[in-house]
Amino acid sequence: MAETESGFVLDGNAAAGLLQEFFAFEVTAAETKCAACGAIQIVGALRLYAAPMGAVLRCPRCERVVMKAVRTPHGGWLELTGTEYLRF
Repeated sequence: MAETESGFVLDGNAAAGLLQEFFAFEVTAAETKCAACGAIQIVGALRLYAAPMGAVLRCPRCERVVMKAVRTPHGGWLELTGTEYLRF
């Protein structure tokens, strides 16, 4: 545990309980906002472009990539660069 001016700082393991709440939900019902055009829709309304390894989800309004999900032998990868937020 490190000490800072504002108190003690813990590592990411201390957030495990909170983060588990965020990642144990029905993601297709989560609301997302496209970082490119600002369109708000549920994940289930995004357009899916699939490949054997994963998926690219695009905004139905501007066609920009909102989310990428890939499964490899080395683990699962989720990129949310194109989303301003994911609300559930």
